[in-house]
Amino acid sequence: MRQRIIQTALLTIIYLLVANIGNIFFRVDRTINWTTTLWEALFFAIFIFLFLGYRDKK
Repeated sequence: MRQRIIQTALLTIIYLLVANIGNIFFRVDRTINWTTTLWEALFFAIFIFLFLGYRDKK
């Protein structure tokens, strides 16, 4: 369980960085809108946490 939480946190941080760099690089948003990206990362984290739990059961 602890390993799942750590992996989820690391993947979420990577997602936050990639999403914000992508927004800047492709000029989707001229200002860094961390609020929107944080909501996206929250849902991403929930998905990854559940996926890692499913993967361990096999």
